[in-house]
Amino acid sequence: MSLAISEEIQQLQLRIVELEKQEKEKQQIEKQTSICRNFIIITDLLNEKKKNIQNNRYSKNIPLAKYYDEELVTQLEAIYNILRLFDTRLSKLETL
Repeated sequence: MSLAISEEIQQLQLRIVELEKQEKEKQQIEKQTSICRNFIIITDLLNEKKKNIQNNRYSKNIPLAKYYDEELVTQLEAIYNILRLFDTRLSKLETL
């Protein structure tokens, strides 16, 4: 009888491990597909680059770094704005 109980406990432990693994995978997929999270990441990057440009935190040995960051900020802002527009329009379509 104790053998059957230990086997059942072992099976339940394996099931728990499997369910935890599935939950972690689900959370990872949600992180990757979360629109709000991705917008926050882009916003944080934009703010960091803008702050660096504003504070002029660049080495004098690499004068092009500031220029490249300014170009990057311009391009990222455009992409961010387009994604926001898409998100707004999709939200409106989903509510219809």
